[in-house]
Amino acid sequence: MTRYAKEMSTVLDMELITSPVLNHEPKYGWCAFVHWKESGMHIYTWDNRVPKFFSVDIYTCKPFEDTDAVRYTEEFFGDNLIKLTWKE
Repeated sequence: MTRYAKEMSTVLDMELITSPVLNHEPKYGWCAFVHWKESGMHIYTWDNRVPKFFSVDIYTCKPFEDTDAVRYTEEFFGDNLIKLTWKE
């Protein structure tokens, strides 16, 4: 999650204020927050679910191409990605 978050920051040309902050809850899964100068990104996983679930929420005041975020996510996860949906 750390590498994904840092690289997504670069892909979207967002300025990191802090490194990704991670937290784990054994009953549910991992979460992460990245603070950007332009706003931020949250990542949530649910480990105890079939299939596994991974969610990314990007909040920003700075315009970016959603297709860049989608393309990077597809490249990063490759064959591990079961389904990808997004909306503005």
